[in-house]
Amino acid sequence: MLKDILLDSGHNQIRMAILEDGVPVEIHIEKRENKSLVGNIYRGKVVRVLKGMQSAFVDIGLDKNAFLYVKDIAPIKYDDNGEITLISNQDISRLLTQGQEISVQVIKDALGEKGPRVTTRLSLPGRYSVLMPRSNVLGVSKKIKDQEERKRLRQIAQASMPPYAGIIVRTAAEGVPDEVISEDIENLKILHESILNKERKGKVPRLLYGEPGIIAQTVREYLKPDINRFIVNDLKEYEKIISILEDTSPELKPKVQYFTRDYDMFSYYNVESALLEALSRKVWLKSGAYLIFDYTEALTVIDVNSGKFVGKLDLEDTALKINLEAAKSIAHQIRLRNLSGIIIVDFIDMHKKEHREQVVQTLRDLVKEDKTHTVVMGMTELGLVEITRKKIRQPLYKSFTEVCSACDGTGFRPIKAHR
Repeated sequence: MLKDILLDSGHNQIRMAILEDGVPVEIHIEKRENKSLVGNIYRGKVVRVLKGMQSAFVDIGLDKNAFLYVKDIAPIKYDDNGEITLISNQDISRLLTQGQEISVQVIKDALGEKGPRVTTRLSLPGRYSVLMPRSNVLGVSKKIKDQEERKRLRQIAQASMPPYAGIIVRTAAEGVPDEVISEDIENLKILHESILNKERKGKVPRLLYGEPGIIAQTVREYLKPDINRFIVNDLKEYEKIISILEDTSPELKPKVQYFTRDYDMFSYYNVESALLEALSRKVWLKSGAYLIFDYTEALTVIDVNSGKFVGKLDLEDTALKINLEAAKSIAHQIRLRNLSGIIIVDFIDMHKKEHREQVVQTLRDLVKEDKTHTVVMGMTELGLVEITRKKIRQPLYKSFTEVCSACDGTGFRPIKAHR
């Protein structure tokens, strides 16, 4: 699979798109005046402890207080992959008190009436490793399968591991020289010392660390040896990226290209048309069937309709073919639209158990390509499938739409009563 990354730097916003074999699969947008706060670390003050909800509100200096859940405070245990295996079951009133000063990190942006969600378990990601302050975790990404390589990476991390923090080695470290990974860890240790110094004095609330913008994040998270091209349409940003790679990963410089054409880069690579599709309520499938997307406060509903497709054999065969085609499009649209939380899919009814299992397994296989953690549950007798996808940033439509003043976001305009 050929994977390309596009970075479109405009006056009011920066857009990033991921293409797989030339097809846009993800689009991320950062408005210059309203950047994502995910990854930012704040020194805040506990405003209120809600024992009945096992949560707390923390003032971090924003319009809305941040939400802190007990599971994001309680002590935890990790496995050798650096993944959580056990969360202690503790009462939040024993962990926090009103007025207490704490350092927290944003893990989900504010959405609607809700403030951002935060955690006290800080993490500082580098290119090849993640430093976990106040933790003793020592893990290697489970995506690295070679046992000798896992052993090597674990030894590097252990040799560089400070007494006050844990380390998780990332997938990108596979095959990278020892000294490069060690340098990455050392840079994170320096960054952590800087955060600790800021933590000791100053007014509360205050920002201790700001996560770099979408361009730096894209370079860190996506510019890897398996990338085909990393295309940038801003000369200054292109030169900045090349300068960064000169010191960290010079072998990746040839993958970075400057888009010099006079026309719009997103239009040239068909990202604009994919964006329009991602914002539409109806998505047509090649067979003539179609999908309908509806958004509510609690969940997203996707309805599969047969449309113009009538099949050739029988109703069961027609339903299976449409549902398999729909599963492929649904997995694609979830990534493209950046849908998260609970997603309910209403597939066309199938009577055979093996057909229902085939559709669910197809969907499960397809979502494995998604970097964001996604879980597909089984299918009910009514043909409903529940999908959960980790919430981090707001869905794509939130960046391009606003509540209709006529219908107040319902999609229906009230009829005026006649007198």
